[in-house]
Amino acid sequence: MVPTVAETEVRLAGPEEADRFSRFLHGFLSANDFPFVIVHDAPEFLGQRRRVVFEDAHLSRKFASEWLNQRGAVGTA
Repeated sequence: MVPTVAETEVRLAGPEEADRFSRFLHGFLSANDFPFVIVHDAPEFLGQRRRVVFEDAHLSRKFASEWLNQRGAVGTA
């Protein structure tokens, strides 16, 4: 059986958004019973890109959706 891809690429606008992302990730993990996750930095982009990998594709999609919703809400607040 081929595993389902369970990763989300996140592009960050700068240090403030990176800080927001860190807080969001911690809250998301806490709210979802601390699932296994790997966060890869992309140093070639000076830390402005992260690849977030979950074991479960459903949880990965939920993470991506909530991050996009949260990110949009910050822009309109």
